[in-house]
This record gives sequence, structure tokens and C-alpha cells, in this order.
Amino acid sequence: MECRPKPKESVDPQLISFLLTLGNPTEAACQRFILSEGNCVAAPDSGVSVCPGLISNLKSKILPADKSSDSVAILYFDCFTNANFLYNVAKNCGKSSFNTTADYRRAQRTQGGSAETTWLTAFNQCARLNGGTPPPESGLTETGTNLSSDPF
Repeated sequence: MECRPKPKESVDPQLISFLLTLGNPTEAACQRFILSEGNCVAAPDSGVSVCPGLISNLKSKILPADKSSDSVAILYFDCFTNANFLYNVAKNCGKSSFNTTADYRRAQRTQGGSAETTWLTAFNQCARLNGGTPPPESGLTETGTNLSSDPF
């Protein structure tokens, strides 16, 4: 593989996304989540364009609603990022495994093999859906919250 400098007008979208999140922890947590999906997607979503909607949607699913804060949303994003990493490893996926983020999410939610079962268990634990209990290290148990449904 040959290293060549990028033309001056070339832009690295991941670097731009990262720089835009400095100082906004909720946006940074969303970016980490988007990047965890992007590890397996040929044309991943841009965190800059999708994070505002994802943050809003996630926070609207947090129950009780009076606990829907940025700090709780960050815990959920981080827990879901870990669930994605478990899926990515179990699926042994790479940048060309899925065409789009929508394809990636659809595959996670299908009744497939062990990778999908692993992801679904981890996701339900994070969200406290179907009797799931968040992992202790997630910090979600202490919040006394759960999600009303899948925010993605």
C-alpha cells in the first residue's frame, strides 16, 4: 500500500465530526456510536448530519421523561456502542460488510445467527427491554431509567 498526501481540498469527514464534538459530550457519544456502526458499513452515515436527530429521538424514549438528560443519553449511547462492538466482532465484519447503516441495523434486528442473538441480548440489556438488565459498568442501573422502545 502506498501512502500519498491528500489534496489540500480533500476533507476527512471523521476528523471533522470529531472536531465538531469537542466540548459537547452528548454529541461525542453519538459520534462514537455512529463510528461503531461505520466499522462495518461501506457508506456510513455522517455523524454531523444524523446525530442531532438521533440524540433527540433517544432522549424522547427515556422513561421516566423527567430523567431524560444529556448525561443519561451519553450512558445509553456508550452502552449501545459496546453492543455494536460485540456484534461487529461476532459477525467478523469489515468496511464492506453492509452497504448502508440502514442495512447494518436491519441485519442486527433479524433473527439470524449468534451475532444477531448476541447483539439483541446486549441491546435489550442496555435499553431494559424484555426484562433486560444493563451491565453494571454501563452506569445505567443507577439512573433508574429505561427506554420505551428502540430509538434507532
